[in-house]
Amino acid sequence: QYYPSYNYGWRNLPAEKRTCQPLTDQVLKEHLQGKTSIGIFPMTKDDTCSFLAIDFDKKDWQEAVSVFREIAEQHSFQAHVEISRSGNGAHVWFFFEEEISCQQARNFGKSLLELSMQASKSVSFSSFDRMFPNQDILPKGGFGNLIALPLQGEAFSKGRTVFVDKDFKLYADQWEYLQGVERINQEK
Repeated sequence: QYYPSYNYGWRNLPAEKRTCQPLTDQVLKEHLQGKTSIGIFPMTKDDTCSFLAIDFDKKDWQEAVSVFREIAEQHSFQAHVEISRSGNGAHVWFFFEEEISCQQARNFGKSLLELSMQASKSVSFSSFDRMFPNQDILPKGGFGNLIALPLQGEAFSKGRTVFVDKDFKLYADQWEYLQGVERINQEK
């Protein structure tokens, strides 16, 4: 279960006075060690985001992800595939150079999904679950939807929450792989 991590006593405070706990090196370390799990809310208060993640689950997720990744790459976009925590699905990540509107990010994802569906009539794409961010506009008083962060220690030790290649094989050095991520500029 994921939820915002508020400072002590938050339930007694009005929403505008609640403060969240900071993301510290210790929190990140505990995530990487598998002592805890953290996630991220993709949306900012001004309805922008710096990444898009597309979630695939169910029986044909590998086929759908393979087609989707191929279509993205045909259009010169790096699609970064992370095996989900369950091991029965994947998140396909796209990272942007600058924050863009959530609507623009989601339209980008929808276009790639439509092109993928057109390219492969044999894959049902019923494994497509949702996009992060899930909405174009941040709900008042909310954070939007949260996605679990990759490289969670316990799942990582089982070959999950890791980035994989086109054959769904783990990149040997996850940090090296992530350092090579090309961010997408708005013009592209």
